Amino acid sequence: MFSVILILLSTTSFVPIDDFAGLDAVANPTDFGFLLIMSADSIANKNMALEIVESLQFLDAGEGDISLYVVSLNASGYSEIAALAGGFGGFPAVVSLVGHCGFLELDPEFLGSEIEDAWYQWGDGSTQGICNYCTRCNP
Repeated sequence: MFSVILILLSTTSFVPIDDFAGLDAVANPTDFGFLLIMSADSIANKNMALEIVESLQFLDAGEGDISLYVVSLNASGYSEIAALAGGFGGFPAVVSLVGHCGFLELDPEFLGSEIEDAWYQWGDGSTQGICNYCTRCNP
């Protein structure tokens, strides 16, 4: 069943990452995306991935791009990443990612509206959003 989940995730453009260094290597300061932090429950993982993809269909992305990432339980940095999420009832969990550094957990009960709010707040494609306030990329 885990392989079925990976196939689903790969066909919907979820990029697997192993740790924060791997995420940092593929993300840019102007990037915006969502990270699915998987659980041991393959059905819950699949449902969460589908909900993310379905929610994106309702956004007016215009010129902006939305990146999708996934970290599995067997990834080397899973515990480090998971330590920053799961506050809304465990895993799977979803966080919005803004640039290199923005990392905000979304409430799965309201995931569709949380995704929409995150997009219109930080990911409209015309600004660096939260990165405008960060000195890592804007010293």
